[in-house]
Formats: sequence, C-alpha cells, structure tokens
Amino acid sequence: MKFRRTRQFDEDFERLTSQEKQEVKVAFQNVKLALQGNVELFQKHRIKPMQGHKTIWEGHVKINLCFTFHYDKTENGEKVCFFRRVGTHDIYQRP
Repeated sequence: MKFRRTRQFDEDFERLTSQEKQEVKVAFQNVKLALQGNVELFQKHRIKPMQGHKTIWEGHVKINLCFTFHYDKTENGEKVCFFRRVGTHDIYQRP
C-alpha cells in the first residue's frame, strides 16, 4: 500500500505546534503499520470509519490530535491511502 498526503493535510500540519508536529511524525510510523494490518496499533490509534461519511476514516494521534484519511486505487489497481486532514476535532467539520 502506498501513502500520500493531500494539500490540505500539509497545510493543517504546518499550523500545528512544533511538539504536535513531532508527535504526528512519530505516531504516523505506527499508523502506517496499523493500516497495513497491525490490529494492536489499529486499536491504539482508534481508527474507525467516520460517522456520516461512507468513504472517510478517522484516527487519533492523542486525545485531541486526530487525522482523517480515505482509500483509493491507482490505475494498476494498487491501494493508496490519502491522509486528508490533521489537527484538533475541528477538522471533523470538513474532513
């Protein structure tokens, strides 16, 4: 599986504090493993389908630092995970 970031994710990331940026960088190593099948890490980051959005998922780096993502496929059928947003729970208003 490939992982990509949307432009909005990058913009959200730039607005985080330096400590939050570091927490996201460290946590996303585990998030990638979780999305590739590690059940323990999947549960740790509370990854689940986002309520009200059939194709968008959500997860948490910590209690008030969350992220959203969706899956797509490349032209040759390879699965790609697009990280959409990162930040406080305010991102849920426009996932």
